Amino acid sequence: MDFWLHVVNMILLFAILGVSLNLLLGYSGLVSMSHGAFFGVGAYAAALTARHLGWPFPLTLLAAVAVTTLLAGGVTFPALRVRGEYLILLTLALQMVLYELMLSWVDLTEGRTGVSAIPRPTLFGRTLVTPAQFLPLIAGCAALVFAIGYRLGESPLGRVLKAMRDDERATLAIGKSVLRYKVLVFSLSGALAAVAAALFAHYQAFVNPFSFTLDRSIFLVALVVLGGTANLVGTIVGAVLFVGLPEVLRFLEARAEIVDAIRDFVFGAVLVAFMRFRPQGLVPERAGVGRAPAGADVAPALPAAAARAADGRPVLVAEGLAKHFGGIRAADGLSLALPGGKVTALVGPNGAGKTTVFNLLTGFLAPDAGRVVLRGRDVTGLAPWRTVGYGLARTFQDVRLFERMTVLDNVVAAIPGQPGERLGPLFLAPWRAAAAERANRAKALGYLAFVGLADRAGEVAASLAFGEQKLVALARLIATEADVLLLDEPASGVDVHWVGRILELIRQVAAAGKTVCIVEHNLEVVTAIADRAYFMEAGRIIAEGRPEELMADPRLGEIYFGKGRR
Repeated sequence: MDFWLHVVNMILLFAILGVSLNLLLGYSGLVSMSHGAFFGVGAYAAALTARHLGWPFPLTLLAAVAVTTLLAGGVTFPALRVRGEYLILLTLALQMVLYELMLSWVDLTEGRTGVSAIPRPTLFGRTLVTPAQFLPLIAGCAALVFAIGYRLGESPLGRVLKAMRDDERATLAIGKSVLRYKVLVFSLSGALAAVAAALFAHYQAFVNPFSFTLDRSIFLVALVVLGGTANLVGTIVGAVLFVGLPEVLRFLEARAEIVDAIRDFVFGAVLVAFMRFRPQGLVPERAGVGRAPAGADVAPALPAAAARAADGRPVLVAEGLAKHFGGIRAADGLSLALPGGKVTALVGPNGAGKTTVFNLLTGFLAPDAGRVVLRGRDVTGLAPWRTVGYGLARTFQDVRLFERMTVLDNVVAAIPGQPGERLGPLFLAPWRAAAAERANRAKALGYLAFVGLADRAGEVAASLAFGEQKLVALARLIATEADVLLLDEPASGVDVHWVGRILELIRQVAAAGKTVCIVEHNLEVVTAIADRAYFMEAGRIIAEGRPEELMADPRLGEIYFGKGRR
């Protein structure tokens, strides 16, 4: 009986580790190859404080959490400015460094010998020794970790993590600090891993470096991928398969080396098969946070801009902007002003630098010279998420929706000031976070009703037609509550059926007091919607005026269409 209870305890411990890694890998799209080392650091922190300082179990657990949280959030900070294969390489290097420290720092870790005779925890006057005695403690901690993981994953904070996973640039463009959330989720992941680490140290009464190798990190990644990313039930399934099956083989008295060989072969083959044929894992991710309310009979909503935005005076001014890429002058000392309540267009031939201007205005590129002033505030070179907070937001030519999220969650994610995106209100004032979430979802439905997509709120964004995705992008832009809206080719690549609808919506946005600027190649669209236009060539503005006046200029027509092709 003790053997099977031991198996259950180990499954629960690795399920806790799986939950902690799923926050990174599943919810945030951050592949960490150092989770085995974090597990080891937490285990050593608990073991050393228990044996050398005589701390009781609750304090050793807190010590493990504190040390691992600081390590995960602090040491990985430089690595979080990258992603993809670079993040994998950096966390892999961290894994190797920490493992070597565990081996070589003999005075602290006792090297290869490991730390033994770790005191067993005493709870309610009873010392825990057997698997049966440990089971309630481990199960209780596992339940708590799962509750925390579920709360994080199915909250506005979890929605931001999923947005970051799907598209970091789009997440910045809706006003979220990607770097801040990366540090937060790495810290949280380390803290939850430390819970398993402290329990493991006390349960085994012994730790050594060989339990925290690179193989352990790979094992945990495989556990999460096989079970299902961004789904905690899948984590349990993965833990049962990866931990339970080898233990069953041992129970059948198979030789240890045979067990290891079978495990590595079978799990390797299964993992490759799943990555090829079922990348979502055994238990796939749910698409949305909460349920999408019915879209019928939802009143369209469009927030009004500040009253002073609609008087026609400049709201956003760029002065002498310059940006060079080697010998290419993408922006060459250009200046422009966007009046409130009007639609301004940037036109010009391909390569003129129009999208570069948007990137300079919104902080996606830092100018080599010049400045950007928004309502008298210098916002030059600020991070994109900060410019959104000051009232300047943009869309992208290639739409950049959060494709694995629902249409509704795409729009809700952009609403600023959500209490549920912060740990304090999320866990200490859940009623406040829940009330705000209900209000924000209703508001987002109103924005979707405005663009005519309230009835598609519960669908996954990637399933929509391209024209509908453009409408979702517009609704998401409105949801940022910015007063200055930059739309990069809002009608490009869209069927004629959608163009008129998009233009009418943009007119209504401007009529509500928003300051709108569009980049658009379709001159008929520009003439139909823009109050004023700037004509760009080779990074400079060479003409400005009403669109029909610019289009009537033979010299500009020759630049735009090519000589003799107008």
